Amino acid sequence: MKIKITSLGCRLNQSEIESISTRLQNIGHEIANDDDAEIYIINSCAVTANSERKTRNLISRAREASAKKGYKKIIVTGCSNEDFSRFRDIIYLSNDYKYLIPEIIENKFSFTDITEKKPSRFNYPTPVKSSTVRANLKIQDGCDNFCSYCIIPFLRGKPVSKPENQIIQEFSELLNAGFKEIILTGVNIGKYSSQGKKLSALIKNILSMNDSDFRLHLTSLDPDSADDELINLYKDPRMVKHLHLSLQSGSNSVLKRMNRPYTREDYIKVSEKIKSIVANFNFTTDVILGFPGETEGEFNETLNLAKEVGFSHIHTFRYSPRKGTGAFTMANPVEEHIKKERSKILRAASLKLKKDYYKKFHNTSSVFLSERAKNNITAGFNNYYIPVEVKGSLPANRLYKVNTVFNEKKYKLSGTVVKE
Repeated sequence: MKIKITSLGCRLNQSEIESISTRLQNIGHEIANDDDAEIYIINSCAVTANSERKTRNLISRAREASAKKGYKKIIVTGCSNEDFSRFRDIIYLSNDYKYLIPEIIENKFSFTDITEKKPSRFNYPTPVKSSTVRANLKIQDGCDNFCSYCIIPFLRGKPVSKPENQIIQEFSELLNAGFKEIILTGVNIGKYSSQGKKLSALIKNILSMNDSDFRLHLTSLDPDSADDELINLYKDPRMVKHLHLSLQSGSNSVLKRMNRPYTREDYIKVSEKIKSIVANFNFTTDVILGFPGETEGEFNETLNLAKEVGFSHIHTFRYSPRKGTGAFTMANPVEEHIKKERSKILRAASLKLKKDYYKKFHNTSSVFLSERAKNNITAGFNNYYIPVEVKGSLPANRLYKVNTVFNEKKYKLSGTVVKE
């Protein structure tokens, strides 16, 4: 059957759905890129109210397309906690049972039997047929930080970790499938723990593998999880010199209201330690603007920290209350026009910081992973996770040494392959 898959949200969601796609392809199904499909799978996200709106829009479009063709099977899964059972043409599976999607499609059991099956967060095949060049490998799920603005602990549950031997095996399978960059992902990978071993021990064991023709990339990490042992691993040339180091606010008073487990001083200390290992390390981050009670002075603390760290990108969110979170009933909400103005100021600062950071790679060399070629231009990222464009159509999923110059118009690096 032809199956259309649409996935929203984080790399964890992407990893899970790529594993499901791999399984579906292995048993003979075709993954469709358009609405000409017999089954629609929507992998939802609920991290923001906007994400939930996108999920509802995707479901509406799928129902319309399905109705026109006379098909009745739409599967919704992921983090949305909305009750879709009111729609007769929709099957909803929570994250605990997401792995069963291929069996439901194969009609190996009825939907009513699903609660008799064992819930699992890791019962997925290795995503060797991923649609992306950089493979996302799930190592962890869940979070118990209970930040006052975040709904995810209620949707993903407490932290659980994939056994280390299973990760090593899946990592090897991805290498054997030809992937050159593998991204370790989870809800909060800093909480990884398997038989007493934490994230740094897992990474050390991965890097001890004989195959040197790969690179390892970590996703978002809280600063309190970046200990000295983990930081020192960035000396290895196979580690991508980038980290999405979660911030949310540069003000200690706001961080306290957010129930974040670190201070601005902790954050700066971690970033400086990493810079001492890799001089031009690439930091990106998230910032929530207009959190309840945020003053202009607190916002300026965030702005000043951003300039001190020197992020290459800041993903800005305007705070929106989420029912069920600690911040939902907090006093002193920030007016929307103030949120918008602060967002505008921070985005402008972020753009300047990006330009300043990318300029550091003008007339330098780095390692480029080719991803896609179009109109005689090959795009991808270097080992500092900076977008690079190389003239010519290069084969996908290859590592090349490139000399780069900063393209100020595109805010990218233009590269030339160095012939060995």
